[in-house]
This record gives sequence, structure tokens and C-alpha cells, in this order.
Amino acid sequence: MTLQLSTITPKVKICNNKAITTSFDIADYFGKLHKNVIRSIELLDCSPKFTELNFELCYKNNELQNGKPQPYYKITKNGFIFLVMGFTGKKAAQFKEAYIAEFDKMESELNSAIAVTGATNKVLLTLLPNGKVDSARVIHDNEYVASLESLFEIGRRAGYMIIHKDELIKKLSE
Repeated sequence: MTLQLSTITPKVKICNNKAITTSFDIADYFGKLHKNVIRSIELLDCSPKFTELNFELCYKNNELQNGKPQPYYKITKNGFIFLVMGFTGKKAAQFKEAYIAEFDKMESELNSAIAVTGATNKVLLTLLPNGKVDSARVIHDNEYVASLESLFEIGRRAGYMIIHKDELIKKLSE
């Protein structure tokens, strides 16, 4: 009998300059029910400090249950290793090796981008409306990134009047 191993590539993302995965990604790759992965995380016998640093409880709207919040975890490399080292079998062994390799690859890419540019802790992430990362790139020393609010404040300090077009129309029609 041949064991059918998953062909799904392990999913690892960069979040706040750390490589992370999610309980959804682990369930998908390993072929487990997500609720069982959640249960495994909640039954881990690690310290509260380790849990706080490596397992971030999050929620997403579950479209299959009328938008009911569905819990999931964002998991660091250390949290991942702690969790899946308890999984057993051939599939588990391949899973562990593939995820460790993917974490190493992502961290290497991040470190090489920082080394080439000399940048430190300056990565710009473009997010889609659903919160997923659309793109990531290093911010160079001659670039500036600002929130919309701080950009407006810079304009105000430079003497510009910043007003939304609807407010302007309202004031003009008075």
C-alpha cells in the first residue's frame, strides 16, 4: 500500500518580519479537520508565555455559517515546531520537513533582501480587502510610507486645506 502524501505546498507568510503559518494551512496540508488542529493547539502543554509568543488567536467570518466568527491561530516557526512534533506517521515526517524548509526559505529571502538593501525592519506589505497579503517588498532608505491620516497631517502643516469632496460640495451649497 502506497501512502498518498499531500501535494499542497506548505503556506508560510511574512507578518511583522516573522515567518508565520496558520492553523488553517496546517489542517489543509496535513489533511486534518481544522477543529482537530485547534483542539491540538489548545491541549498543548506549553507555558503561557510560549503560547502568547507563538500562537495568536484570531477570528474570521465563516461564510458557510452566516458570518459566524471562526477561530484560528497564527503560528510562528517555534509554535509550529512545538505543535507538529506531536504529529506522527510518514505524512507527519514529510510535513515537518517541508514546513521547516519553507520557513527557512522565507527567512532567508527576508534576510537577503535586508542584507542587499541595508534596510532593517522596513518591509511594505500590500493587503487585499480580506486581509491576505497581496505583495511584500523592502522599503528603501529614500522612500517614505505614511498612513492616510499622517499624510493629511503633513499636508495641513504645509498649509494645504484637506477636505473630502462631499464636505466641500455641502459647504458650497450652503
